[in-house]
Amino acid sequence: MSSSSNPSGAGAVSGQTYGAINASTTDHWMIRLPNRLASAWEEAPEGTVLGTLTFTKGGTSSNSGQPAAKRQKVGAPSSAPSSSKITITIDPALAESQLDLPFNYSLEAMSKKTNGNLHPFTRNGNGGVSIHGQVSRTASAQVANGNGSNTANASSDANTTRYRNLLKNRLLDTSVNSKRFVQPHSDAAPQASKAATFAASLGTGFGGSVAQFGKKVLDAKERQKGFGVEEVTGPPIIGADNVRSKLFELFSKRVFWSVKDLIMASGGRLPEKETREILRDIADYHRQGEHRNMWELKGEFKSSIAATDSNS
Repeated sequence: MSSSSNPSGAGAVSGQTYGAINASTTDHWMIRLPNRLASAWEEAPEGTVLGTLTFTKGGTSSNSGQPAAKRQKVGAPSSAPSSSKITITIDPALAESQLDLPFNYSLEAMSKKTNGNLHPFTRNGNGGVSIHGQVSRTASAQVANGNGSNTANASSDANTTRYRNLLKNRLLDTSVNSKRFVQPHSDAAPQASKAATFAASLGTGFGGSVAQFGKKVLDAKERQKGFGVEEVTGPPIIGADNVRSKLFELFSKRVFWSVKDLIMASGGRLPEKETREILRDIADYHRQGEHRNMWELKGEFKSSIAATDSNS
């Protein structure tokens, strides 16, 4: 569970700093998010308000505010006890730009105690590691089921509609081949790849898992051809200047890119963290419209690329 670099740990790497550990005993909560919510938060630019975390205190009975002795004498039936709950509400600005993103979630399967083996940490710029503490409780965020009061029926119906749209889009994505990538046309009938045939022959088990991994690698190379760039292999691209140069090269081929597509078009050589940081400086993020969740190069950099292409 590593996070981004800690500015306090920035500096030159030395024998004293590399691998040095700075540990804390602070308790943390780890919440597992649905994939759609996690990707929406990950794609949002830095500084975006993501949502609100609400703690609601539960009650025991309708006369709980009276003294204990008097509560025992009251003969009127008390209301059913309500349990405490924790909910997550997506920020309206973020929810409006993504119509298939449910905006109400509840935390379920809250653990009371963990084994203390989970530790969030940060890799610092000087090679050191900061351990922020240990995970003391875990939970899973799930789409709210809408079983609330009558005053919240409208919000529950809207949340249910968004969840249905999410399921519909997920079904379309799995049933329609190549929604985003351009595939070269061939007169020959499509045939199963060697990796797919081999995986089918192996079935389940360790051998099948290895074959499935090989199939994914081959399929990624085939999809890479649709980006209009040559197939590239080699070591990871390291350094801000090298990452920036590669991004300019890719933006000269296409106008709109997502982070996932940029990494795939580079043959997996672009580091995701540095790519996102540089994109915030050289490109604009589209939150809505036809190119939602995609990046477009800023105007001043477009003119520079055009001038370079004309000179070459």
